Amino acid sequence: MKLKTYILTASAVIMAMSSCSIDPLKETVYSSMTQDIAFTTGENAQAAVNAMFVPLHQLYREPMWMLNDVPTDVGTRAYCTEWLNDDQAKVDAIISGVYANYCSIYARANDILDMVPGMDDALFDTANVLPKASLIAQAHFMRAYAYYQLTDIYYQVPLVTTSDVNVDDPVSIASIDEIEAVIESDLKAAAENLPETWPNSEGQRPTYGAAESFLVRLYMRQGGRARLAGDAGTAKKKWQAALAEVDKVLALEGKCYTLYPDVWTAFDPTTDEALYNDELIWAVRASRTDTNGSWDIGLMCTPWEYDMGWDCYRCSLELYWSFDPEDTRLTRLIVDSYPDVYNDDYPDDMWYYMAPTKVEDVGRCIKIMDSMPELDNMTHSEHEYVSTQKFMFLNTWMYLYDTPNNFPIVRLSDMILCKAEILNELNGPDAESIKLVNRIRERAFENSDHNIAASDVPTAEALRSAICDERAWELNSEALRRPDLIRMGLWKDRYDKYVASQKERAYWKAINLDMPEGSFDDDVKPYPTDLTENDIRRYFPFPERETILNPGLAEARNF
Repeated sequence: MKLKTYILTASAVIMAMSSCSIDPLKETVYSSMTQDIAFTTGENAQAAVNAMFVPLHQLYREPMWMLNDVPTDVGTRAYCTEWLNDDQAKVDAIISGVYANYCSIYARANDILDMVPGMDDALFDTANVLPKASLIAQAHFMRAYAYYQLTDIYYQVPLVTTSDVNVDDPVSIASIDEIEAVIESDLKAAAENLPETWPNSEGQRPTYGAAESFLVRLYMRQGGRARLAGDAGTAKKKWQAALAEVDKVLALEGKCYTLYPDVWTAFDPTTDEALYNDELIWAVRASRTDTNGSWDIGLMCTPWEYDMGWDCYRCSLELYWSFDPEDTRLTRLIVDSYPDVYNDDYPDDMWYYMAPTKVEDVGRCIKIMDSMPELDNMTHSEHEYVSTQKFMFLNTWMYLYDTPNNFPIVRLSDMILCKAEILNELNGPDAESIKLVNRIRERAFENSDHNIAASDVPTAEALRSAICDERAWELNSEALRRPDLIRMGLWKDRYDKYVASQKERAYWKAINLDMPEGSFDDDVKPYPTDLTENDIRRYFPFPERETILNPGLAEARNF
């Protein structure tokens, strides 16, 4: 029996998209639409397109952090240790839904790509519906996006490019080359018919620049993989392809995109002007006025004592310690010390929290605070992490959880650093690649005093490492770190350094608390010390539930 139903929901057709969409006051509520009634009007074709974007809020609410930041040197989690544990990862409730959500996106895209091209063009000749070609292009983009993310997470997955599927058919793992050929074809098809910009009211619809940006990422990933495999010819070809695409994106700077002088502008949720800022090439968008477009991501990444956040995702102390103290990406975007938000309400039980500013201070922050007269009337607590303000929670004291925070998927600064990396891979550390890195540093420091010089990065390896660090400072907490490290061949290097820092932390904690050396060795035990360059743990296991339902997922993947 073939599965041929189209699942659309009321929320799918709202998604903070109002212009060129259906009047929400006259909305049809779609549910389990069969092939007899789905795709019969332009309106329900557009509803199907809108439904593709629904899983994004769930994916970027917490899971993508857990997959791409937590198992690296830039992130950690409140209620577990690390993710390099397949038995734990494949049953975790938060990330086990990631596979299904991305499969849902590409399945909905397949429905659209199978059905919409055959619909009468006249059905789309109305002010309430986007052009037919645009809807098809969005489906191509979202299928490519879903498969790109799936292969970033699992490396190889089944490849399904039709809605005409039988639920009882066995699944099999496709090769990475097969999957990436579909991603490339879809992105090129999308770029042909996506606009350079959308009205703000169109929410998170992808643009031409978004399609080109994912082509950049695809070719960079292929180039990095070829370089690591020793295939210099293929690597050069892929880096050249990436350069051609990134130049198309950066050609839109000044027309569609802006690198603002203040790094905070890319994240500021407090005004409409900031919310729809031009540094965002593609994002999980939020709305200040439509409750269907706001979400609780602001709660995820700061402590309750700071702003009543839920403290689910944290930045590592290793990331914090790596910043230059004058970097505004530290001073504006990282929370490292604060008084308890309840201090005014409970003056007899006041607290102050501080993170150690260097590894040697682990375990002695309370002593440091004890010597600060302005904190004499407070109880002191040392934090083992810091928090990001990229997703600032606006509703402290209100007990209203949803706020209008965007989650950037591609930013202009990302593409600028991508071009620097591409040029370095092709030419080594030349003047242009260094200048691109310094564009980002000059914005971060608000001067050129901290620019890197050619003498600082004399080899391609040195500049690659410097770009890797710059991407950590610029793009931390944006679910990009693990793929960056894999592409650059620095995953093991950075993780080994992270584990070494955990050992150093345990040493200083015991020393500073006047306890025997080794007292905190158990803190280090969860961290692996047996990583290899081609380690399978760079990628994730399929969720256990999925392997039970689809035994074909148990096939060996060629890592």
